[in-house]
Amino acid sequence: MTPPLTLPSPPRPHRLPVSGRPAPGAPSSTPLGPVRILHWPEQSHQLDQYRAQGVPRLLLVAPTAPPPHCVDQLEDWIRTPADPQDVRARQAALQLRAAPRDPVLDHHGILHFADQAVPLGQGEAALVAALLSSYRATVSREDLTERMWPAGEMPRRNALDVRVLRLRRRLAPLGLVIKTVWGKGYMLDTQPDGQTANRRAPGGE
Repeated sequence: MTPPLTLPSPPRPHRLPVSGRPAPGAPSSTPLGPVRILHWPEQSHQLDQYRAQGVPRLLLVAPTAPPPHCVDQLEDWIRTPADPQDVRARQAALQLRAAPRDPVLDHHGILHFADQAVPLGQGEAALVAALLSSYRATVSREDLTERMWPAGEMPRRNALDVRVLRLRRRLAPLGLVIKTVWGKGYMLDTQPDGQTANRRAPGGE
C-alpha cells in the first residue's frame, strides 16, 4: 500500500541563497526527484528564482487565491486541499518533463534515450560517440572514418556505410535515426513522431 503523502505547511517567508540551495525551512526535493513544492501565493518570491534556474515546481494554490500563470512545461499547480495521489501524479509528470532529452552513451557502451537503453558493441559505440559529438548536426565521412579506424588502417570502401546500416537497426527501437546528408556525411537525430509507433523492443532484430 502506498504510504500517505504529507503536504508541507506554508512556511514563513525566507530568501533563497544565490547558490540555488534552499535555506533552512525551504521546500526540499521530493522522493520523486528534484520537483519543488511551493505554496502559492506565500512563496511567490521563491518561484521566480526556481523559474530562472529551470527547476521543476508544483504550486499548491490556496483555496481562495487566484491561480498562477504557468510560464513553461516545468511548472504546474493544484488547488488545496489536494488529494495526495493527485499531487504525486503531478510531481511524476513534472519529473518526466525535466528528464534529459538528448541520448547519452555511458562508459559501459550502453546508449540511453527516452527511458530506454540498448547495449552497443565496441565499434557501434565508437560510431555513436562520434555522431553524438555533433548531435543533430552533420559529421563528415572523413571525420567518422578517422575516428573509427586508426591511422594507417585502410577500411574497405563501403565499411562505413555497412556499419551505419547495422547501427540504424540497433537505434530504431530507441526512436533514433542516422540520416544521410548526401555528399557530406551523417547526422544522428530523432525519428519523426509518426514512426515511433513502429518501434520494436530494444535489441530486437
